[in-house]
Amino acid sequence: MARAGILTLTTDFGSDGPYVAAVKGVVLGLAPGTQLVDVSHSICPQNILEGAFVLAAIADSFPAGTVHLAVVDPGVGTDRRLIAARVGGLDQWFVLPDNGLLSGVLRNRTLDAAWEIANPAIRRQPRVSPTFHGRDILAPAACHLLLSRPPDDLGPRLNSVVTLRNFDPRGEDETLHVGEVIFRDAFGNLITNIDSDRLKSASADDWIVEIAGEMVRGISVTYSDHPAGTLLALVGSSGWLEVAVANGDAARLLAAGPGTSVWVKQKHQ
Repeated sequence: MARAGILTLTTDFGSDGPYVAAVKGVVLGLAPGTQLVDVSHSICPQNILEGAFVLAAIADSFPAGTVHLAVVDPGVGTDRRLIAARVGGLDQWFVLPDNGLLSGVLRNRTLDAAWEIANPAIRRQPRVSPTFHGRDILAPAACHLLLSRPPDDLGPRLNSVVTLRNFDPRGEDETLHVGEVIFRDAFGNLITNIDSDRLKSASADDWIVEIAGEMVRGISVTYSDHPAGTLLALVGSSGWLEVAVANGDAARLLAAGPGTSVWVKQKHQ
């Protein structure tokens, strides 16, 4: 048997209950020796955007050949597609519902190839639950790829996949970007969909960030550039502009979260 590799798991299943363990049990039965990495099982239920952000934030930290299994699937049991995709520049696999979960990973990257997971032979036997495709369809498909079996066995090739528009802020021009918060992390930092490349047209001190009725002047380098309690903006480790409070919780201070609008403009605007 081919030696299994790394499988990451990103879900909204929660840490309690049987769901995560059930998926892992199927994986270990089909691909013994798989190195399982729990990314998060605390994605807000049915929150595809949050899952897409988390998946994008970790992808380039893993080696070539990694298989990422992501299950945030409000359409479970419907005719929405389940897919396996390979993304340019990563040489990794993504096995997930075709509902936008791949949007963040695909930003600034190309879709190398994608397959619909449609082959009934690559499913958990003897039957598939209409409410647990993560265990019964996606996990076996991920194992198929972990064992270096042909992706064409999964089903027909696809020319495109579903993407969300939330990862694309609107730029009036290079001096004004209108975006939104797409993720609130455990520290209360508000991560936006405006990446560092959009801020290269001016120095860090020349930008103003407006959010929830507050204004931040300049882009900081670290959270400790200002005294505790100061509202600030900086480019975080994933390359996205975020709004934070030094040693505090920006989400709580601003009563803001995913979906909150953000304006980033140069001082002369």
